[in-house]
Amino acid sequence: MATIRLYRHPDCAKCARYARWHRRLDWLGRFEDSTGVSPVGSLLGEVVVQDLHHGTTLRGAAGLTLLCRQIPVYWPLLPLLRIPALRRRVEREFNGCADGGCSLD
Repeated sequence: MATIRLYRHPDCAKCARYARWHRRLDWLGRFEDSTGVSPVGSLLGEVVVQDLHHGTTLRGAAGLTLLCRQIPVYWPLLPLLRIPALRRRVEREFNGCADGGCSLD
């Protein structure tokens, strides 16, 4: 049973690629992705993760941290997300396409 849901833009190739990787690595079945409307509204290249047990919705590095906690293969990344420079990089990577960070097909 899924414990987290990742919301992504349906036409974003980069976001779809990330979702496919997460699905492949999630052998415990805790992850699901959705192209529907997220709890925070419309998305453009932004990744939003919802905790299905608590109903909280997280963006950016906080969302990636939640995702990493649910997929065991990502557990070694958790301490790295505390490094400020890496955390800023993750924030830039997952906070949308407004700056040309991805391309929509």
